[in-house]
Amino acid sequence: MESYRLDSKIVEEDKEYLIQTVNDSNEGVIKTSLFVNGELLDSCVLPHSDEISDGDLLNLVKNTHVDKKTELEYLLRSYKDIVGGGKPEMMYHLGVALFFKRMYYQARQLFQSAVKQKHDYHEAFFFLAQSELASGHIDAAIKAGIKAVELRPHFADYRNILGEAYLTSGSCKRAVIEFEEAIRENIYYADAYFDLAIAYLLNAVNREDFEMYPDLTTRTIDVLKKATLINPNYKTSAYDEAVAALTAGQLKRAHSLLKAVREEKKEMYRQEKSAHFNRFLMYTDWISYNNIIERINHLEREIEKNPGYVDLYNELAVSYLHQAKFSWQKGIEHFKKALDINPQLGKAKRSLELSEEFSLKLADAVFDITERQ
Repeated sequence: MESYRLDSKIVEEDKEYLIQTVNDSNEGVIKTSLFVNGELLDSCVLPHSDEISDGDLLNLVKNTHVDKKTELEYLLRSYKDIVGGGKPEMMYHLGVALFFKRMYYQARQLFQSAVKQKHDYHEAFFFLAQSELASGHIDAAIKAGIKAVELRPHFADYRNILGEAYLTSGSCKRAVIEFEEAIRENIYYADAYFDLAIAYLLNAVNREDFEMYPDLTTRTIDVLKKATLINPNYKTSAYDEAVAALTAGQLKRAHSLLKAVREEKKEMYRQEKSAHFNRFLMYTDWISYNNIIERINHLEREIEKNPGYVDLYNELAVSYLHQAKFSWQKGIEHFKKALDINPQLGKAKRSLELSEEFSLKLADAVFDITERQ
């Protein structure tokens, strides 16, 4: 089977973006990678059939490459259009998409702009804290995290990201307070238990708070067990090495290994969230009916080529739900047109009332389903 490789460059301000698409015949996949100034930002993998012909494979490589190039161009164009004067909600949703692409500079700018316009936008403060932290701006991450917690003190995720910011700054005691508070809010919060274990170890390494020293090994292993019981994905070979190092009293090594496990899990989550083209549009009303139809047609073609790729079915289902929302709204518009012509048409009046009432529930349901993807 032939090997194909396509490269495209996009220069935006002081950054050069490279989109590179190649097929791996041994793995039976097409891999597209995004680089900025030579640094790998994101990559995605699309499997293909072993029986695919060279001609079809070349077309699949080309189509995949064009999709990813179009996605990047769209994200960059949307950023330029929105950052200076968009609505806070638009800034937030686009910022989330860029954050999961590891385009932290643009994401930070959008979240900062969003909270300037909407001072109580707790979701934007939460992602601003993450963007600042990912960019190495620790003080700014703490400031954003504190604001998010002030606005929503009972949100465990907000407590946990603030704890991670404190931990990165070296303040183990304040980090532990936030992690423990996150667990009080959600006793099944695996990430907070895992972060708590990392904080215990860093505190012991840095010798910050002697009150956390007693029974260090027992307490750390206890919270680690809770984390892995709730989320078995934490239990990797590096995790086992970390526990062995902790038991042997090698605290620095244990701490380093646990941090690596946490970052690997975060990267897996980031890749899941960044995988789908136009996903950020699904959170907003920007996307048009034609966009949805085009996306559905594209996904159905991809499923024909890759019938075992489960994520394609999942995204197609979400797209159909958005199509239903648009179709429902079209129905409402036509009831209104009927009433414009004949305001006394009783069946149209009743249908409009019922349609508008259900439309709100439908929109909420589609939003909630999309948000959990």
